[in-house]
Formats: sequence, structure tokens, C-alpha cells
Amino acid sequence: MKRLKQLWFLAAICLLPVTTAYAIDWLLLAPACPACNAEMTKRLPQFDGSQDGLVRIRANSMEFRARVAGFNNAKGEGVILLHGFPETSIMWEPLLEKLSKAGYRVVAFDQRGYSPGARPYDENAYTKVKLASDVLAIADAVGFDRFHVIGHDFGGAIAWTLADRYPERILSLTSLSMPHPSALAESLEAPDPQLGLSSYLLLYRTPMLPELILGFDRAAYLRHFRWQQNPPDQVKEYERVFGEPGALRAALNWYRAFEFHSLDPLGKIKPPTLFIWGRRDGAFGRVAAIKTANYMDGPYRFHAVNAGHQLMLEVPDIVEEDVLDHLRNWRKVSKQWDATLADIPQDDGSPCDQSMSPPQCLIIFVAQDGKTLRIRNRCNEPYRGVIRVACSGWSPDASVEYRFNLGAKSEITQESVGFLSGDCYYRHRLCSSGAPQEHLAPSVVVGKP
Repeated sequence: MKRLKQLWFLAAICLLPVTTAYAIDWLLLAPACPACNAEMTKRLPQFDGSQDGLVRIRANSMEFRARVAGFNNAKGEGVILLHGFPETSIMWEPLLEKLSKAGYRVVAFDQRGYSPGARPYDENAYTKVKLASDVLAIADAVGFDRFHVIGHDFGGAIAWTLADRYPERILSLTSLSMPHPSALAESLEAPDPQLGLSSYLLLYRTPMLPELILGFDRAAYLRHFRWQQNPPDQVKEYERVFGEPGALRAALNWYRAFEFHSLDPLGKIKPPTLFIWGRRDGAFGRVAAIKTANYMDGPYRFHAVNAGHQLMLEVPDIVEEDVLDHLRNWRKVSKQWDATLADIPQDDGSPCDQSMSPPQCLIIFVAQDGKTLRIRNRCNEPYRGVIRVACSGWSPDASVEYRFNLGAKSEITQESVGFLSGDCYYRHRLCSSGAPQEHLAPSVVVGKP
């Protein structure tokens, strides 16, 4: 009994600073109106397809706060925008306007935990599958049978999940900053700078403590270290949302529930994909960004830009141009792929009779403009395969195929590949290991660009 009392006394001493900080924050530093966001949301109109701006959307037995635009474009393709942490749908306002003017119907919603009417308490309510189901429910509610999905940061992780699990619903995928989650998991397994970049996850997954640190004094930490680049109207909304009781805990539950080393990992992505990554990103490193290509099974375009993590704030013009080009060209590029695969089946003795899961030691890189092709094999065995490049400015049936047979511990780089015209997509398949060869095999031109 004496020993138990000593343990209780020690625990009380350790918890005293935390308890005191919570009391100070709650009694002296709490927002003047912690329920303002919920009250403002209740006054919003229900979505009926006739309005632009802020609305409420009933989906998945919950109610989501959302921004909608372009629903007067009766035949426009649907686009759903997914924000990251610690943000809301307001981050997408510039892109929302651009897309609606370009003829698309667009929805950006405050996701589960961020919307006051969609904030379950249980940590297990924030798994990637449940978060993805919200997106599908939103799509159903606004009348999108199929749609383009665009996500940033953790919203990108949900976008990858949708493209993997529900490819029949996804027209195209765009991820800003966030690499394919399986590529990120790979980079976390090896000695890699990504381990240091992801160290913040240890804090975010800790019970109670991150809520105190990030939420103390009306989210002072977030205001000074995460929102310092944001315009005042965005900061004002973020403060209002994260000042609500339970909002910060719900947002952090995304990190607590998400398993990067999952027993049910995401696989190869079939919908046409655009991945934009900042070379100075402080959350996601180069290795994970490059390895994302190994999880593609459809047209893929990778654009590395001179920016950090907040791409919509740092390089909005580049993001908007890339996204609009991607949404205009996804159908054409998909037709290029389908036509080529139909004409050249992969079981005819070509170097790629079967697809394989990529080894972690093999990296394939094709620049966005098609000018550089690089294959780096750090494996202890040779690998062979095929890379097909198609550019948006080419005719619908045109692509260039490069076959490689690369020895162990070797690499090749080829500059000015293909016939450059527009933004270039590629896909590759890895096959069983073969005899090493020093050079890239001669390319096979399919059609004439």
C-alpha cells in the first residue's frame, strides 16, 4: 500500500504542470466565443446544387461544412478538394475559383473532425478507410458518380487511398506534397532523412500533450509557426475552428489512427496521377517523393518545384497551372495508354511479361517535361523492365517505349528522351531479373508524336 501511495504521489507531481497549464488555458486564455464556428455553420444553407459559397452537406450520417463552386456548369466534371492539417477548406479558395471558371463543379469540405457536425470522439473513427468513405458520401450527395480528387498533406493521403481502393470512382488524382503512403513507409524503414522529418509524428500521436501544446493560448504555437504565411482571413478561420472544444483532438486523431506500416497497405495506382512536391518540404523528403513512382500502374507525372510544404501559399500559380493541365489532359493520356496496351500486349515476349512489386533499392525517375530519364539500381541483382512515356501534346496513340536491363549496383541516365511536347506522363513495369547490360536498350516508338 505504501508503494502504491508513492506511485500515485509521483504521478501527481509529473501531471501537475500539465494540469496547471490546462487550467490556465481553460480559465484565462480560452477563446471568447468557442462555439462561434458551430453556430455560424448551423446558419449555412443546405446544399441544393443552386448556390456557390459556404454550405452544409449531409453525408455519411453527419453534416459537413463545405465550399462549393461551379454547379451552374451542368455538364462539368466533378472535383473534390481535401485539405490537410492544421487547415480547413478555406486553403482551396483560389483553386476553387479557377476550377469553377474553367467549367468544373467543385467541392472543398471541412473533413471529419474539422466540421462541427462531423466530429466523432472515438480515435478509431478516423481511420483512412472511414475518412475515404466520407469523400465518397460527399460525392454521392452532390451528384458526382466519378470525380477528380485533389489533396494536400494528410488530405493527399486520403486521395491516394481513394485512388487505390475505389479507382472506378476516380477520374484522376492530384497529390500536393504527400507522397504515396507506401513509399513514405519505405523511407521510414531505412536509414533516411525522412525519419527526422517525420519525428513530429511522435508528438502528434501522444495522448493529451499535443492538444495542450498546439492549442495553448488560442493556438499560439500554430499561429506563429504554422500559419505565419497564411493570409489573415485564413488564420481567423483556423483560430475559430481549432478554438472549438474537441476540434484539435479530432484533427490529431487522424495521426493517431493512421498506420503507415499497415497490414493492409495501399497498392499501385491506376487513375492518371499528378504529384507536386516541394524540394524544400520540411515534412516529406526526396526519397519518398521519388519512390512514389514505383507505386504507379497508370499515367504518372511528377513535378518537383522550388518550394516548401505549403504549395498553395508558396507557388499557387504553378499549382493552378499544373492542376488545370492535368484535368484537361487526363482523358487523352488515358486513351494513349489504353490504345498502346491493346496494340502491344505484355505477354508477347517483351521485356515485361509480368509485373512485380518494386524493390526498395530500385528507383526510376522521369522528369515532368520528359527531358531526363534516370534508373538507379542499388540492388544486389539485375532488373529489367520497360518505361513508356507519353506527352499531352502528342497524338492520342503516340508514346515512346524504353526497355532497360540494368546490372546490380549500377545506374543509367539519359537526357532529352522522346519527342517533347506538353506535359509528359509515364508508366513503368519491372520484370524478373535478367542478364546485366551497360546501356539502355534502343527505344521503340509507338505511333508518331
